[in-house]
Amino acid sequence: MKRTVQRVARWALILALGLAGTLAATEVRIFQQQSRSDFADGELDGLAIGVDGSLRRAAHFERLAEIEEPFVFAAAKSGTGWVLATGNSGRVIEVSASGASDVLWTAPEPEIFALFRDHDGTVYAGSSPDGKVYALRGGGGEEIFDPQETYIWAITRAPWGDLLVATGDEGKLYAIGRGGESRLLYASDEPHFRSLHALEDRVLVGTSGEGLILSVDEQGVVRTLHDADAPEVVAFATGENGDWYAAVVASEAGLASSSRSANGNGNGNGNNKQDEDEGESVQVSVEAASQPETPPKGEARSVIVRGRGGAVEEIERLTDETVYSLAWVEGRLWVGTGVEGKVYSRHDDGLALETTVADRQVIGVFGGTPPSLVTTNAAAVHRVAPDAEVAGSYASKPLDARSVARFGTLRWVGTAGDEAALRYAFRTGSSSKPDQTWSAWTEGASGREVSLAEVPSGRYLQWRLDVAPEAGADTRVSAVEISYRQSNRPPTITALAALPPGQVLVPASFNPGDQTYEPAHPNRDGIFTRLEPSVRSSNGRLKTLWRRGYLTLRWEAGDPNEDQLEFALHFRRDGSEGEWLPLADELEETHYGFDATVLPDGIYRIRLTASDAPANPADDVARVERVSPPIVVDHSPPSLGTASAGLVEIVDELSPIRGAEVSIDAAEWVPAVAKDGLLDGRTETVIVESPPEAELVLLRVMDAAFNTTTFEISGDSR
Repeated sequence: MKRTVQRVARWALILALGLAGTLAATEVRIFQQQSRSDFADGELDGLAIGVDGSLRRAAHFERLAEIEEPFVFAAAKSGTGWVLATGNSGRVIEVSASGASDVLWTAPEPEIFALFRDHDGTVYAGSSPDGKVYALRGGGGEEIFDPQETYIWAITRAPWGDLLVATGDEGKLYAIGRGGESRLLYASDEPHFRSLHALEDRVLVGTSGEGLILSVDEQGVVRTLHDADAPEVVAFATGENGDWYAAVVASEAGLASSSRSANGNGNGNGNNKQDEDEGESVQVSVEAASQPETPPKGEARSVIVRGRGGAVEEIERLTDETVYSLAWVEGRLWVGTGVEGKVYSRHDDGLALETTVADRQVIGVFGGTPPSLVTTNAAAVHRVAPDAEVAGSYASKPLDARSVARFGTLRWVGTAGDEAALRYAFRTGSSSKPDQTWSAWTEGASGREVSLAEVPSGRYLQWRLDVAPEAGADTRVSAVEISYRQSNRPPTITALAALPPGQVLVPASFNPGDQTYEPAHPNRDGIFTRLEPSVRSSNGRLKTLWRRGYLTLRWEAGDPNEDQLEFALHFRRDGSEGEWLPLADELEETHYGFDATVLPDGIYRIRLTASDAPANPADDVARVERVSPPIVVDHSPPSLGTASAGLVEIVDELSPIRGAEVSIDAAEWVPAVAKDGLLDGRTETVIVESPPEAELVLLRVMDAAFNTTTFEISGDSR
């Protein structure tokens, strides 16, 4: 019953959030966070994100040991402790279950990128850049193999008993027998074999270059299982029922320079089985001083694939994290990432964020009791603390109201043993990242609804959840909504103009054959007639038609709050200081056509008023006005001026002459030629030539307002 009530409450919230999106812009809006992707951009401390997307208590990893080395490049589980391979001092360090650390051995070479602990406790280390393999027994290191390669990237024990060694700058796989004899098992065109993973009857090899996953058996028979889009296969893990997993990353580190500089990079591999005696080891690629190169927008930084039977399929894409390690822990796949030290676990229906460690890169994840992590930048071992009932916190990413806003109420859905142990605090600012210009955090407040009335207005809001231990281990915050209302800002008008005389706008779908476009007669409040279509455009597209005597205004307007706008039009004669007279109001479209024949000839100005009244209370409505350029209203045709010797003068009071044609004795119309070669003035002289015997000479003229008239030219004027 309790779960049913919680589910109903959550769906009620989701429905409310969906309905909120239909409200007008400066009415109440809602910030909502209710999924893993919503919460993942925040800062977690002692909290995790469950596979269902809810905030919950995290497995509390405590820093057990800090390693005084620049970098840890590889790690292996050793009984109840760990063995770590480092650079740039080439040391192998042993860390006990109590956190004490001792240097087990120091290599002649500066970096150790490969580390493997065998069943009998022997630790094998691969050094670079003068690649050699050493066996560490009884506190010393013995060189057992020199392949004459630059890098040793990975070491593992094959199911048929050989010790396998993966190398670069030439991607080769070597096998070392129990008696110490070595052989080249496989040579590739790939520059690096970066990772190894032993299955029951074969070994998986991950390459760097083309991002290939290869299968190699005892006879050296090689098959390509997967050709990834990304270039580097960095980690493997084995799951249940024979499934295996691999992580492929999109950015290759500078491999050739890694052994000679602090910006070293190692291999990524996880032969991670829960039995600590099985030789659990991890080798990873680490970019020591900088973040991995960001892939192009829309592409994944890391991809996780699963091998099941004979098929390999992509199961996860991570766009913001680079995967450094994989492990099968407590019945699910764990994923260690950088650059923010996030650790995920994968369930059947998605990823859960288990924890975030302050160190940049999680190069190793290990099962056992309890589970543990190894990090680099800074180098440390982390272990789950026995008591998970500790305080935790979550700080959201800055939420952008897109304008200065007032904030209303936070509401949350979830469960807690003691709801008073969940306290919410807030701060606001005008910069996208919190800085000293932001307000201070408010004092934390609890409750299912938390008022933000005392929070200062701002464009950006950040909220923080603090969870005290008494909240209970089953604490879940599934969804959070925060209401806000933008401070109202006035609309903007970016354009206002009149179309050519006689043009009207109709929906693009308007068809005169089966639709009508009738005049809407003026009511008692006005004198203007407009056209009303019998159908409305469904997509907002328009086209132009022509109707004599009509004038159409068109404008562009917007609102920074995205409020619904309405418009009003007023007019007066150009140069007048009198009142603006009403033309139309409560308009929703951004154009208006009307019958201008009711206006006397003259030059007018139109004032457009844009208002956000539909979206705001009366005391908070914002308006803006814009006055058009001069608009000519001209219903009168040109008149005839002087005429003599084949030259005829035409005069128009308001509009330039646009056309003149001559017909002689009812023959077809032919263009009349302007004396100055161009019909473009309000006074023009045209040449009218006709034979003396012509009975009827007609001159038809038209002005820019499409007013047309015809004159008979008498014989005296020809």
